[in-house]
Amino acid sequence: MGLSRILKSFSAISFTWFYLFIMLKNADAKIGYFWHITDLHFDSQYSTKGDISRSCWYLEHHLSNSRAPGPFGDYQCDSPWPLLESASKAMKDKQGDNVEFVLWTGDGLSHSAKRLSEPHRLDLLRNITDLLGRTFPSQFVFPVLGHEDVQNSDYKDYKSFLVSLSNIWKTWLPPEAVQTFKIGGYYTIEQTKSRLRIIVLNTNFMRHDFKYSQSHSSAIKQRPDGSIVLPSGVGQQQYNNMGYHRKHYHHENDEHNNNNNYNRYNKDRYYNSHYNGEVNSQNGADGGVVSALSVSHESEKQWEWLEEVLVKSSRNKETVYIVGHMPPGSDERQIGIIPNGHTTYSEKNNLRYLRLIRKYSSIIQGQFFGHLHSDSFRIVYNDMGQPVSWIMIAPSITPRKSNIGQSNNPAMRLYKFETDTGQVLDYFQYYMDLETANKEGDAQWISEYNLTTYYHGLGELSRNEISATSLHNLADRFTNPEDILFSKYYRANAVRYQTKACDNVCSLNHYCAITRIDYREFRQCLETAASALASSVRSSVFDINNQISLLMIAFIQLFLHQRLVLLRIVRLE
Repeated sequence: MGLSRILKSFSAISFTWFYLFIMLKNADAKIGYFWHITDLHFDSQYSTKGDISRSCWYLEHHLSNSRAPGPFGDYQCDSPWPLLESASKAMKDKQGDNVEFVLWTGDGLSHSAKRLSEPHRLDLLRNITDLLGRTFPSQFVFPVLGHEDVQNSDYKDYKSFLVSLSNIWKTWLPPEAVQTFKIGGYYTIEQTKSRLRIIVLNTNFMRHDFKYSQSHSSAIKQRPDGSIVLPSGVGQQQYNNMGYHRKHYHHENDEHNNNNNYNRYNKDRYYNSHYNGEVNSQNGADGGVVSALSVSHESEKQWEWLEEVLVKSSRNKETVYIVGHMPPGSDERQIGIIPNGHTTYSEKNNLRYLRLIRKYSSIIQGQFFGHLHSDSFRIVYNDMGQPVSWIMIAPSITPRKSNIGQSNNPAMRLYKFETDTGQVLDYFQYYMDLETANKEGDAQWISEYNLTTYYHGLGELSRNEISATSLHNLADRFTNPEDILFSKYYRANAVRYQTKACDNVCSLNHYCAITRIDYREFRQCLETAASALASSVRSSVFDINNQISLLMIAFIQLFLHQRLVLLRIVRLE
């Protein structure tokens, strides 16, 4: 046997063993699923006889000529109870028993709920909790505190609210998680049969920092369209007039307070009951205010706790999911002068979060957020510019548009993952065509897309695995609004709700928000894009002017030639 044949046989045998190794490895990996729902924004005052310009509330002394809201919601209003019931039923029908857990990333209450009393808000959250408990009686729901779920009040009242809410959610959480939630609204879940740890943050603390009060809105200077953000305190009345309406708030009646009992799963199956190292039992600073420059002490305690948990996870060779309500970075749809700093991280906290993610990126398998009501993602890069982590931002169940965004169809997401390592393999996006559902009186939740086939052919996505590199390759296509993959992304961004076309400025804003989570880098990205667009426009104008000049010269030459011919004819006569 010749040497070439021996080498060929060796190569074939090596490939066979490698293939068998991969197959055995995949066979050993247990595949699981988990749901991600966010921004339910339940409004108990929603009425099909209501006024869509006034949150779809029915007001006896106000007559409206607008169209009537539908039974499952309206694009200008928060969620009615039938919408939440239909979403729960769809989750149970599509993947109910065979799920590991459910992530509920905050904002269970409507945008007007802060005007309600604490007992009333707790009753509404209890209704949602009972609904999810009946839907998933054998699974755990991991809830997150949203910014609409709490009031801007004295910290003593804030802490009292957390204690009361923890009593509602304690059926899902182990004692150690309940303890830290009572202190600051954050907790961690350590699983006994898996290396995957879940870290749940209170992102309300991320908005403000006592030592560094500059918000994202005051930091942004210019957008690609050339508009300038007004200085702090200037044009505030204009902003107030452009935001949500603030009219006709009144007392709401709780129509859905059902205290149904349902079976709970044995916590010992899912939790390690001996988790004491991460619990910080110090009392919070009394007298603080949960608003623009406050609770810095509690915010700092969450930072210290978070790094302690990440250090322990790294030491124990665990993998981590980080879960929260508000994501870091900028809203991909925010173009122009409208500030949004009250619902974003402070610049210092944004940087601090990014540094932690870069430092522990080797153990962070995924980050999951909501808040923006849109379907998007973010990429975290290391100091060398290499993609090292990703953030998924899930669209909302409520169809109501956010402050600076647009409306969307109700949506929910099912993730596929390896249960031991937490490696995310794919996700399946479901949605309700709200207009059709209201017209037909039938709430149908249908498949919108699944990630790995929707963006087929992009690196790891082709191998059914979500990675920062594959998402980086996808985002690189977003600088061109005509690119087919950007068109797909933009259609999904508002969950197939009819939106205006996305031009160069729009697509570059999406690209910069996705790839530049740091605010300074985001501004630089937009400024660079704005300069490039301006240069392109000037070049186009120059080309047009040149063409016009050439046409004018040709016209003059033709005119002179005709005059010369006429003169010759006259002379000959």
